[in-house]
Amino acid sequence: MALLDDCTVLAVDTETTGMHPAQGARLVEVAHVRVVNGVLADEWSTLVNPACPIPPDATRVHGIRDDMVADAPRMGEVARTLRDALGDTPLVFHNAPFDLPFLAHLFREGGVPPMTNPILDTLGLARGLFGASGNRLGELGAKLGLPSETAHRALGDTRTTARVFLELAVRWEREKGVRSILELAAVSQDVVRTTSRR
Repeated sequence: MALLDDCTVLAVDTETTGMHPAQGARLVEVAHVRVVNGVLADEWSTLVNPACPIPPDATRVHGIRDDMVADAPRMGEVARTLRDALGDTPLVFHNAPFDLPFLAHLFREGGVPPMTNPILDTLGLARGLFGASGNRLGELGAKLGLPSETAHRALGDTRTTARVFLELAVRWEREKGVRSILELAAVSQDVVRTTSRR
């Protein structure tokens, strides 16, 4: 499909100690998978030492414990590595409004430039095609017949996000006439905004 020809994006996912960095929640894991011309390519992930205890409720979601991150790189080191990798490549998230504040905080703490990358959100793309419900990442993976990955771990969720993106991008091109990654980014965010609970 023309939309994915000569196209590179990075799918990104995070795992955290809580819901909001403004309330003290921090990253504990981050990953990205590069997608080149419609094919998953190189991938990277790291645990992150959040310099605070991981609450039991968070561990129940992702399985990451304090002892697992004790020797992990701290936020400043991860910020520099990740920011270099992202460059100005379009980024793909599932529910970007959750991940973006954590990445913005990470980059501020690490003293690196903020992101200005185009953002694509597979949640918006899914809602625009399938309606407002049933669009959790795992549900989409099953609905689209994608390979099973380890859920609620950054690398597994990033692989699933990348594959969901590829499936949905083709459908948006075929069914909705979208012709560019930037157009797809815009519509994905528009749908998230207009379908989010107030």
